[in-house]
Parts: sequence; structure tokens; C-alpha cells
Amino acid sequence: MEKTKENNKNIRIYGAGGHSQVIKEVLKQNGYAISDTFDDKPEGSHYASKNVTTGARKDLTSFPHAGDPVIIAVGTNAHRAEIAQFLNCKYEKAIHASAIISPTSKVGEGTVVFAGAIIQPNTTIGKHVIINTGASVDHDNIIGDFAHISPKAALCGHVEVGEGSHVGVGAVVIPKVKIGKWCTIGAGTIVIKDIPDYSTVVGNPGRIIKTNNPL
Repeated sequence: MEKTKENNKNIRIYGAGGHSQVIKEVLKQNGYAISDTFDDKPEGSHYASKNVTTGARKDLTSFPHAGDPVIIAVGTNAHRAEIAQFLNCKYEKAIHASAIISPTSKVGEGTVVFAGAIIQPNTTIGKHVIINTGASVDHDNIIGDFAHISPKAALCGHVEVGEGSHVGVGAVVIPKVKIGKWCTIGAGTIVIKDIPDYSTVVGNPGRIIKTNNPL
């Protein structure tokens, strides 16, 4: 996927925590100017976030849904999904210049791809996904909306990661494994078999330690 700088283009960020700082740097390197920063709890913003405006939760009708495109800069998958449901905005992507993305892959709106990440051919990345620093997503993968592939995690070929699932730092998923939706794969876990929805997996080899019932 070709990455080009778009100069003098404004963008808005929803989220003012630490995760947003990484996204801001990627956007600025790609020639974007941050026009507004929103957060549902401005008093808890990262110290480097300035001029943070209260988000949409308290008054959805008066929130400026129209205008510059938005990136939801919130690290928690469930919170990112919830925000995406109540905003009616145009979304943009944030892709670091050092990321390697095959031209035959697809990256959904609102997704962020950080420094050193690799996305190989014929892979589909959903909406509002985080492909974090140095993550490796091999060929023919399917990554669901709101998922998070953590730093240095490695997904082999033909892997599926369901909606909202979090693959932890340095985890490895062997080929053709399917991880269900809203799963948590612990840091350093080696996943060698399919994982059902709402499961927490840890260890080498990965073992299910908990399966939550959906609300």
C-alpha cells in the first residue's frame, strides 16, 4: 500500500491518553495538523496533550460530528468500539512511514499502523484496529474490527483474529489458527490451536484460563 504525505490536511483526535501521543507523531510525520483533541475525561489526559475538549458522551447532539476526519486514539478495544458506535464522523488512517504494507492488503478506516510493523500480501485489516510497533502480520490474515496486535506480536499465514481481540506483546500465532472475538492473548503466549470467543489464553503452549460469557 503506497504511503504518501498529505500536507496541510487537518485531522481530529478522539482520545488524549498515552496511546494518542504515538498516533499524533505518526500523523504529524505524514503532514497532518491536529485541529482538535477530544476526550471524555479531559482531566485525566496525558501531560503532553494540550487544549483538550470534552468528548461526545455528555452531549452527543452538540458534538461536531461533521468536519475534519477523526481517529479514535483510545487503546482499550471495547472503549474504541463504543466510541465508534456513537460518533457519526469520517475516519482517517494513521500509517507510520516505516511500516511495510503489501499493496494487495486492505486496511480499514480508523486503523493505525505503527513504526516497523509489517503486513504481508492478501491480508485484510478491519476498522479501528491497532497494529502496534514492530508487529508482524503475515499473508492471508483476517483481522477483525477493533482488534489490537501488540508490539512484536507475530501472526503466521492464514490466521484469523476476531473482532475486539487483543494479541499481547510478543505473542506468536501459528499458521491457520482462528482466534475468536473479544479474546485476550497474553504477552509471550504461543497459540497453537483455535480459540473460542471471549477467551483468555496464556503460556507456551497457550492454554485457556478463562472464558467469559458475553453480556
